[in-house]
Amino acid sequence: MAKLFDTQQRIVPTWLEAARYLDQRPGRKAMNLVLEITDPLTITAEDRRLMDRVDLALGYSNLTLSTVAGTIFPLDLYRRYGRPAFYERHKEMLKRGKKAGTWGTYAARMIARPGRDGGEDINPLEMLVRRLSEEGQPHRKSGEASFASAYEMGIADPQHDLAEVFGGVGGEVPIYNVAFDGLRWMGFPCLSHLSFKRVAHDSEYVVNLTAVYRSHHYCARALGNLLGLGQLLWFVAQESGLSVGTLTCLSSHAELDTHTWGSIATTHNILTRSKLEEL
Repeated sequence: MAKLFDTQQRIVPTWLEAARYLDQRPGRKAMNLVLEITDPLTITAEDRRLMDRVDLALGYSNLTLSTVAGTIFPLDLYRRYGRPAFYERHKEMLKRGKKAGTWGTYAARMIARPGRDGGEDINPLEMLVRRLSEEGQPHRKSGEASFASAYEMGIADPQHDLAEVFGGVGGEVPIYNVAFDGLRWMGFPCLSHLSFKRVAHDSEYVVNLTAVYRSHHYCARALGNLLGLGQLLWFVAQESGLSVGTLTCLSSHAELDTHTWGSIATTHNILTRSKLEEL
């Protein structure tokens, strides 16, 4: 049965609530955790104190929240170079830093995918931004958008589905690449699918983001992933002229991987405070 976490509004306390839930589950594992975050941009001083504790624990595995978040969206590059220049900067950086035998980053898959029949690379993220913008919308004579949503499965072809504006107001950024990932049992992306929705809210349009993870490690990756998804949602909203809406994350298989932080004791030291404000 799915478990919904939707009462905390911000990223950090929502992740904390889900992680505590996993700590009480058999084997510290669960299926279909749904985290709904209505304010994915706000990070309070209390949040940052908890993030510092997580960063300290992540040092055991040579990770940081910032590096994990950056695999989803390279916020520093975007702030420094802007759109579209940061796309090429990121590709150049990945060419220099990508380890042999690895698949790269989620951001790389969002901004560069092979075109059809070996043609020029396409940029699904750029297509998405243009499609979600007002200029990319189909309209009825009344001026309203044609549809309230797009209906999708995680099999989007970015060149076909995003390049052609055919009446939908949703969009996908496909991550899973069956040509490469379909032959792997391990080591392929855990983030399977991103779905954006352009939704009327009061007198404006907002963009919502739903992320689907086939497998999610709540010590090593989940908090950094959520921060990166928030950064991605902010970028898409900023560049498409929309407001930031709700971030929803479905972890179809979730695990509290305590070994990533060194020990169960370290994990409990971070998670078991009664209130986030006490950290």
